[in-house]
Amino acid sequence: MDLRVFTFASINIDEVYSVPHITRPGETLSSTGRQLNAGGKGANASVAAARAGAPVHITGLVGKDGTWVREMLQQTGANVEQVRVLDDVSTGRAIIQVDRSGENAIFLFPGANHRLTKADAQRGFAHCTKGDWLMLTNETTAVAEAIAHAHSLGMQVLWNPAPMDSQLMAAKELVDMVDVLVLNETELMTLATQIQGVDGEKDGDQNHVGLARQILEQCQARAIIVTLGSKGSVGLVRRPRVNSHSIPVGSETASSSSVSSSSSSSVPSSANDGDIVEIQMPCAPVPKERIVDTTGAGDTWVGYFVTELARTQSESPESIGSLATLTPAMANLAMKFATYASGLAVTRMGAIPSIPQRADVESFIKSQKLPVESAPVKQ
Repeated sequence: MDLRVFTFASINIDEVYSVPHITRPGETLSSTGRQLNAGGKGANASVAAARAGAPVHITGLVGKDGTWVREMLQQTGANVEQVRVLDDVSTGRAIIQVDRSGENAIFLFPGANHRLTKADAQRGFAHCTKGDWLMLTNETTAVAEAIAHAHSLGMQVLWNPAPMDSQLMAAKELVDMVDVLVLNETELMTLATQIQGVDGEKDGDQNHVGLARQILEQCQARAIIVTLGSKGSVGLVRRPRVNSHSIPVGSETASSSSVSSSSSSSVPSSANDGDIVEIQMPCAPVPKERIVDTTGAGDTWVGYFVTELARTQSESPESIGSLATLTPAMANLAMKFATYASGLAVTRMGAIPSIPQRADVESFIKSQKLPVESAPVKQ
């Protein structure tokens, strides 16, 4: 695998409380359990990418109370040379309630995550090569600076803009530097109001495909993925034409995986006329009674997705003369791996402890059955 995954990552200590139901305003509720885990959207996605098999390089900040989190990230195989420890601020914290159905409610203390600067991005990406991936969210400061710097270096950028920052998303020149946007339904609607030329009334708030298509037509991104919870996900991917990264293919041309992607579909209709292909991906076959905690499932999805893109770009004949070509077939396979990885994650407690190893995901895809006992991965 030639292409690497760099992350500009939020890193948290997660305090997870098991509760009968999510607390209501003014309500005092006793929890039935408490766990202390490593977390943060950036850290979660970084670990997912590492367990999926990517060479991962993390840029982030923790306080002295978070040195154990840094050590844990290193134990996953990720490079943490650019995860610095600050003396005068605490590590970010997430207070997470998880109810009996596995749903959660989260509030954040940003801590050291809000000390990241452009200088951190410059240090963190100093050893990248053209075509490497940058993966980031909105849980840190200096997001715009990191995207702009990565773009200037010829990196490919995947942005999962959560939590949504309307002011940041209104900067179309920033959105145009992003190769892949991964959004949930709410984030899609917010972004639609920020992009000039997108008519939210035309498609309505339930037509996610129509809105995503409009946004893609108005910006320079190569793909927009919309995650739809229990309804799966949908991807809008441009057919490759001119590749601005222009990176020669290496000597390997083997297919990235023998796993079939037959359960998804590229819509065979007029929706695929022209330059944009629609990909519909159903959820993995996870019975409702097996879902115990959805915390970190979206981050697992993102980490596996970017890894599988990098893998297919590095090894597939579809790269058409460039490691940075992104085809609908590549996106389709990446979406499938991401879907099954997040499907395994929701059957386990915790964010990072729930993220599966690649071999488990491949087995789930092939068997279409969950393991009898879905135990968490050791931190």
